[in-house]
Amino acid sequence: MLREVLAGVVLGTFTGLTPGIHVNTVGELGISDPVVLFSMGLVHTFLDVIPSTFLGIPDEGTALSVLPAHRLALNGRAMEVVRISLWASALAVLLSILLAPLYLHLAGLYTPGAGKVLVLLLLLFMVLTAGRKAPATLLVLALSGILGLVVFALPLTHPYYLLFTGLFGVPAVAVGLKGKPPEGEDASLQMEHSSFLKFSFLGTLVGMLASLVPAFTPSQGAVLASLLSRDERAFLTAVFSINTANFTFSFMNYLATGRVRNGIVARMPPLSEKALPFYLLLSVSLSLLVLLYGEPLALLVLRAMRRLPYGHLNGGILIFLFILAWFFDGPLGVFVLASASLLGLFTLSINAPRRACMGVLMVPVLIG
Repeated sequence: MLREVLAGVVLGTFTGLTPGIHVNTVGELGISDPVVLFSMGLVHTFLDVIPSTFLGIPDEGTALSVLPAHRLALNGRAMEVVRISLWASALAVLLSILLAPLYLHLAGLYTPGAGKVLVLLLLLFMVLTAGRKAPATLLVLALSGILGLVVFALPLTHPYYLLFTGLFGVPAVAVGLKGKPPEGEDASLQMEHSSFLKFSFLGTLVGMLASLVPAFTPSQGAVLASLLSRDERAFLTAVFSINTANFTFSFMNYLATGRVRNGIVARMPPLSEKALPFYLLLSVSLSLLVLLYGEPLALLVLRAMRRLPYGHLNGGILIFLFILAWFFDGPLGVFVLASASLLGLFTLSINAPRRACMGVLMVPVLIG
């Protein structure tokens, strides 16, 4: 058992640190042991903050955190962002355990169709709260929605990688070609503990909702978080909590109902709900472990990046992202990644809210 846990920790650390590599990609190598998969998936949600902050490469669940995290990093608060992620994720695990009885009851009551209503309300709320940016928001929502409709109709293996990396990651890395490496070894939190607890709890609730409704993804939950808080640290706290809570609750859902809500559990054999106490205990142990080594590991990465020419590093990352697109889906994957990247850059150029790019998921859900 210990060997499987350690294997999952190593793999989750690898995927968390490596730009563009998701746990689902590693899961496709034929790994089916549930302990390895669970450990890998949970650890990944703690550590994917590092590339999304230091380089700007997003994960599906943290795509909207790229710019706020970047801004803090470039203002000398890179390690604070890492600490927010680690502790928000750990708190989400604990809150998920406390909410488990309620969640297991709700999971049995879920009925199809709720996702469309929820996404429609979220889309309307996004436009109505955009203020003077409403026209730009509508334009990007429409363009990204069309992109999503087209891409999800194509025979692609990794459409989410292509879309989220293009819309959020490539623009951030492209900006970094003329930028400077993130600064800041001070990891002290510059926010009230009460605010941190409040937004972590909020993120956990949104993550719970996202795991119930198949059409409601962690990224769409992050849109909701962005509407509820304009403070960067509070927003990041909510986003990182959403990401981890969604994974934890999705696993509970799988044990209770057999429904698949993420790519990791899809690769697991059938499990009994009686196994839940073991995995909840394992989640606490993994959280404590990552809290011990997460910050020192991030600090090593940060210091190593300072010794490298940052522009060349970002250029190499861009090339690597397009190589991955070719590896995943061939020339068509490269074309889709380039198309999504152009839309992401266009969104920046007209100063539209980045959350409007989430139309890439919302519009297909509403029409499909």
